[in-house]
Amino acid sequence: MVVERGLARCPRCVSVADYVFIETVAQRTSERAAGGLRYEVRCRKCGECYGEDSRPVANLPATVAELHIEWPRDREPVEPHDWRNELLGHCSRAAQRVRAEFGEMVQHTRTLAAKRWFGRNGDGDDQTGG
Repeated sequence: MVVERGLARCPRCVSVADYVFIETVAQRTSERAAGGLRYEVRCRKCGECYGEDSRPVANLPATVAELHIEWPRDREPVEPHDWRNELLGHCSRAAQRVRAEFGEMVQHTRTLAAKRWFGRNGDGDDQTGG
């Protein structure tokens, strides 16, 4: 039976993780009151599943009651994110856009320079005055 749930630090990566205290049951039914507690921690960052048993009496064996704990969906371990490839993808797309803009600017500048330098402005005026 789950006694308590909450947030704790992961023993492996020290990030915030979910913990649960589960009441354990003694192996013999006549000693039901002598069960202990099981402490479990699940980290969604590194995937660590840590557990330890505490017993009130050291010489009595205790077992964990067969429970299927439904952890919240957002608390499941997540796959590591490949930040390097994502950043390289963003940079390559930005570089392609800059190349395209720069190519258009160069083409526009060449057109303007040809009109100014060689008198090809299309309005009929030329440098000879005639």
